[in-house]
Amino acid sequence: MAKSYTEELADWVKKREDSRPRQDKNMVAFLAVRADVKAAVEAGYAFKTIWEHMHETGKIPYRYETFLKHVRRHITHAPANQAKQAAVPAPAREDDTKTGPKADATRTKAPSGPKKNKARAMSGFTFNPTPNKEDLF
Repeated sequence: MAKSYTEELADWVKKREDSRPRQDKNMVAFLAVRADVKAAVEAGYAFKTIWEHMHETGKIPYRYETFLKHVRRHITHAPANQAKQAAVPAPAREDDTKTGPKADATRTKAPSGPKKNKARAMSGFTFNPTPNKEDLF
């Protein structure tokens, strides 16, 4: 008896899913060696050297670009770094220490209109084609 189209389609989808590479496998492989990568970076090794060694030893099976993506996401721009920064309390402002209805009104007061960018005066070097006699040695 011949299979129905839906059964044939289900078999094809199952076979197709098995043959396609899964991105979550790459993530799992990187998370397994994340501590080693972090230690190697702190020791001064280049990302390319770390990837080449791990790729040759079979610890990570994916391309260098994928490795860099995971390094950026989980080591260099990791949420743990942001959590450390957020854990440091901000210094109390003078308005925060006030109490009473007037203090509440100042805290909830919305800014009046959008902030305008003030043009900054350029500081630094300015070229003067005629030298100042006092500045010459």
